[in-house]
Amino acid sequence: MIDAARRAGLDPLASAVHSVVAEGPAAGCRAIDVRALGGIDLRVLPDRGLDVGGAWFRGLPLAWISEHGECAPLPADELTASRWSDCWGGGLVTTCGLSNVGAPSEGHGLHGTFTARAASDVHAEPSEADITLTGVVSDPPFRLSRRIVTSVGTGALRIDDRVVNESEWTAAAPMLYHVNLGAPLWDAGSWIETDAGETVPRDDDAAAALDAWDEAPTPLEQAPERVFEHVGATWARVTSPGAKLELTVRSSMPRLWQWVQPERGTYALALEPSNCSVLGRETDIAAGAMPFLDPGETRHSWLSIEVRSIA
Repeated sequence: MIDAARRAGLDPLASAVHSVVAEGPAAGCRAIDVRALGGIDLRVLPDRGLDVGGAWFRGLPLAWISEHGECAPLPADELTASRWSDCWGGGLVTTCGLSNVGAPSEGHGLHGTFTARAASDVHAEPSEADITLTGVVSDPPFRLSRRIVTSVGTGALRIDDRVVNESEWTAAAPMLYHVNLGAPLWDAGSWIETDAGETVPRDDDAAAALDAWDEAPTPLEQAPERVFEHVGATWARVTSPGAKLELTVRSSMPRLWQWVQPERGTYALALEPSNCSVLGRETDIAAGAMPFLDPGETRHSWLSIEVRSIA
């Protein structure tokens, strides 16, 4: 750390710079560039639900970024069918929900509309220990209050969310944290471990790769995605000898999914804590597995990401 007598302010330790993108696919969108000495640097996107775009630990990128890159969201009412994917830039954390997660279902598009919602009351507060960002996102019938903290001096990031049902009816309330990781963290020789009791493939494509779910695959041409559920898991860890990093995801969510896209030119990994399946709301409601919130009811959840250097 830098001794207080040898610096004029907090900026060498912790800073949060607000801006508006001037050009490109994200032109007109707000961004907050967060720098934490010895910690996880973030690019937070207020116009994408206060989600996290790019992220770096001691100069190394952590987040997977899609072919679209950072881009403006489509209007929420246009996120039908699978259009969510057409304007998804990836990033370290994408929040899915709050009325649908996974497959389009009951008139709701893939992964819901949260990523199209702009945050209000956005504030950033650096200190000698961390940088804290807060904001509020309305995704009817829900209101989400978010707190993001990234620490100075250690690779620790935490997101705390409070969701309240503001309607007069009981509403299905699925939610998933899409934690997206790419090279050099997810690369040849990297592997995953969890504390799951069982790993279950979503479909035949995943079943065909079940024996190697924990290994970074070789890039393939036109390869299908692979999705697994780690039943009972409370954490998942990626170890990368190449990047000399270890990243651990933990959360308060009761379920954990894994998305692997081995296709050349995409090549992504996502670890996805959730309170639901990724099969869409109709499937979960029919199975009695959908979480609901009554009018005025509140739900709290958290996600943490820890990164450390390894030999």
